[in-house]
Amino acid sequence: MHIRRGFFTLRSGIVLSPFFLLFIYSCIDPVEPEFELREGLVFVEGFASTSPGGSFVTINRSAVEFGVYVVNFQEGANVSFERVGTGEQVPLTEIDGAYVPPEEFVVAPGEQWKLNITLANGKRYESRPENVVRPVPITNLEVQYDPEIEFREIFGGKFVPGHEVLLSFDDPPERENYYYWTYRTYENLDLCEKCRESVLREGECQPIGNLATGFPYFDYPCQTECWRIRFPESVTIFADKFSNGKSVNKLSVGNLLLYTKEDMVVEVQQISLTPDGHQYYKVLKDIVDNNSGLNAPPPAALVGNMFNPDDPEDFIFGRFTAAGTSTAAIFIDRTLISEDALETREPIELEPTLNSPFPPPATVSAPCSETKFRTAIPPNGWINR
Repeated sequence: MHIRRGFFTLRSGIVLSPFFLLFIYSCIDPVEPEFELREGLVFVEGFASTSPGGSFVTINRSAVEFGVYVVNFQEGANVSFERVGTGEQVPLTEIDGAYVPPEEFVVAPGEQWKLNITLANGKRYESRPENVVRPVPITNLEVQYDPEIEFREIFGGKFVPGHEVLLSFDDPPERENYYYWTYRTYENLDLCEKCRESVLREGECQPIGNLATGFPYFDYPCQTECWRIRFPESVTIFADKFSNGKSVNKLSVGNLLLYTKEDMVVEVQQISLTPDGHQYYKVLKDIVDNNSGLNAPPPAALVGNMFNPDDPEDFIFGRFTAAGTSTAAIFIDRTLISEDALETREPIELEPTLNSPFPPPATVSAPCSETKFRTAIPPNGWINR
């Protein structure tokens, strides 16, 4: 079994799906279900951040489809953040596989917030109050290229190239600090749609039947500049037990594999956690790192701070975190890298515009629609060359 990318995102913010969900559905070979991991388990992951655009909630439910475990996003829920002590309610909007507050929404250090959810079936969930921890600024961010950065079986059992992400910060001496890092990478995307045995009409790939003979697929260039977004494949956390009040320099917080040789921006978020939040993500890290088996029962620690106020026996996996977040970004020029990219691409095939056998009018390009994994909004730090 191989762990693959399991994050969800919107341009409006980092949207994480629990790594335990990634652990469930990233198995390549079908696995016959066992009782320990059953249908109907609810997974909630949410952040209320001090950074604009960094807050979100995802709600998923486990299912078995054709003998394989999957998780499905739960649509139609009523979701809100609540500021404890004031009763202020901030409604979240369902957008592209997640629930997000208004773009300008932020929390402040010292505040307490909780999460309220009512599913479409009327079932209610909420979190215990979470304290917002003061963020710690990133003082430096850099990357270092390595032609053999890590071993990957999925790429033929070999060491693969990529960049190591290194950051520095000054740990505050007046308190214990717990950190969690995530990031987003942005690469230029030149093709926004691919239609197999079909053509793009009215924003959808429409089958062309017998006309597909000799035309297995068509590619549609992006109408505007567009960026593909990728996310971490591991959990990175840190406690300052042995570095309290010291400067932490060039700490490795992730590897960016050379999937393509397009220039890239990496945007790193340094999240300050409560002790409970750190313990939760430590358990997730152990699961991902140890890969202890698909059918192992979820550890009790993965039952985070979410609960059903109407049914104490209804266990909910996942967590709501009020997060102090600092952000830094860096542009990576990859034009001089000699190693081959890990992703291969089929030859570009454009839909013919002259003497075309397909229904008119021909489509020559596709919009860069805002999705989990792409955006038309230039990322911070992007350099046009």
